[in-house]
Amino acid sequence: MEAQTQSGLATETAEVIVAEPYEFVPPKSGTLVATLMQPVLPGHLKRAWGIVGHEVRGAEKLRASLAAGHGIVLTPNHVRDPDAMVLGLLTKYVNSHFHFMASWHVFKQGWFQRFLVRQLGAFSVHREGLDKTSLNTAINIIIEARRPLVLFPEGTVSFHNDKLSPLQEGTSLIVQRAAKKRGAMGGEVVVHPVALKYQFAGDLEETLPTALADLERELSWEPQTELSPMDRVRKIGIGLLGLREVEYFGEAQTGELFERLDRLINRILEPIEQEWERPGEGRGVYERVKALRTVMLKELVDADTSTARREHCWKQLRDCTFALHLGSYPADYLAEEPCAERLLETIERFEHDFKFVDRFRPHRVVMEIGDAIAVPVQRDREGPKLIEQIESALSIQIAALAKELNQPLSH
Repeated sequence: MEAQTQSGLATETAEVIVAEPYEFVPPKSGTLVATLMQPVLPGHLKRAWGIVGHEVRGAEKLRASLAAGHGIVLTPNHVRDPDAMVLGLLTKYVNSHFHFMASWHVFKQGWFQRFLVRQLGAFSVHREGLDKTSLNTAINIIIEARRPLVLFPEGTVSFHNDKLSPLQEGTSLIVQRAAKKRGAMGGEVVVHPVALKYQFAGDLEETLPTALADLERELSWEPQTELSPMDRVRKIGIGLLGLREVEYFGEAQTGELFERLDRLINRILEPIEQEWERPGEGRGVYERVKALRTVMLKELVDADTSTARREHCWKQLRDCTFALHLGSYPADYLAEEPCAERLLETIERFEHDFKFVDRFRPHRVVMEIGDAIAVPVQRDREGPKLIEQIESALSIQIAALAKELNQPLSH
């Protein structure tokens, strides 16, 4: 079984960027629809996203925090687009619904999705600007302690399961403000890191040849069956990168693969940063793209912007999105641990970033709830920051699950 969606670059980019005046979408407090969704959610995840099974570990830890009446924040790693719905599977194990902070674009993909995600407890955040209403809503949810609040500290989907992307400080800002206010009321706030691990649940010998040959045909190659799957993936990656280098540089570049990747990212972003006077030196790709999106979206929202100017902005936004995707490839990810899961993740990344096709091959997901991290009322300036504690705990959980669940290619 394999679910699939396909879209061109402009459509794909429009799914993550909304060029309209932002309006905050508040959460719904009712739980009827969310309760009715619990028994049908596994089937929906299977049909729409290829998630054929799930396992929950550590539910007793979250139940204990709920029983204690704590303000609770769940901080999962963000691997795939359906992660929020996957976390909805947890609710029946802990007998509590959740609230989610979700990017505004999620609410702009049709009336039914807007209705559904609101009923499931989501509220919007404008990630290209300072959204004080959303931040205050999140803080109040934690203080009131009626439901746990889910925050994805990576800020965006990473597309790789075994490594965390840099965590954003906004998570600790929200949690620490809530802890201070709740502490004044005599209450406590805790954070539970939640590790999500997707394990391939299909037939690798059937899946790999078709997927690799399809990508090779995209490059006008004959299937490279004389090579190992690892070598084929590496060769495909170099070929796809070369095509993009010709587009942006005029010719394919030389050097190590990830050095070339970094040069291409800079080649894409630096002219845009110069035009908009937003220098990105010393900043990560995520921060650079966020800064550019912020100013370009302001331009697109302006009713007086000419058609030519709007088209120019959209072209630059597509370039920024592509650079963001390039920047999320972990160096030596495959070489570090050759396994079925990492190989298929890389193949699916190529399909998404270069062919604009999303194929959701069968996976099962393990959700592991970590130990509660108590958030002090006053920040401890001597010890590790809260975001560092979350990162450390999540990294340990993810590494342990990868060691247990990643499947050797020989299988």
